[in-house]
Amino acid sequence: MRALYADNEFARYVSAFQNWGNRAGASFDHLHKQLVAIDELGVQIERECARARQEPDLYARWGAAYAAEQGLVVASTPSAVAFAGVGHQYPSIEIHSRDPRSLPWELGEAQVSDFADLLHACHAATGVEVPSNEEWHHRPPSLDLPMPLRAVIKWRVSTLAGFEGGTKIYVTTLDPRALRDRVVRRMRELAESGDLSPSVVVAD
Repeated sequence: MRALYADNEFARYVSAFQNWGNRAGASFDHLHKQLVAIDELGVQIERECARARQEPDLYARWGAAYAAEQGLVVASTPSAVAFAGVGHQYPSIEIHSRDPRSLPWELGEAQVSDFADLLHACHAATGVEVPSNEEWHHRPPSLDLPMPLRAVIKWRVSTLAGFEGGTKIYVTTLDPRALRDRVVRRMRELAESGDLSPSVVVAD
């Protein structure tokens, strides 16, 4: 990611993502990873930046803090927290760095390890039978805003109906609390069998 920014003067944002399973965009069941340098920020990031300028605590307040208030936290490490996301098109798990300003390559070794351990734990709890997209979001390097590194694992377990595309009102049979409970239950099993990093603390 850092190299793409450095090597391409027109790169305003680098999108990093992976797909698992053909229902999630891979041609067959394999991990399909890509980084794409884009010469504009895109509508969604521009909206987030505008909000972050007005509300510097945007991600802290509506991320981990809101998830904790609503009982949606899945697990945490000293440097990162994972929770069931709200408002996504698909059931989603969000993993946020606790550092609000650092770009991915500016995180310390322990922070990177914590983030990776938590991300891996969320994938392990998801399981290979669930087609998924993993999206990475970060602060555009050209801006000085408190936008933490965060990854979103989206479970591609539904097919959009016609009205959903037209209204942007999405229907899912797995709400955030049910998703949280399912992931926590599986993480506890993984922890008991010694398959999670000791740094990962599963929520009660």
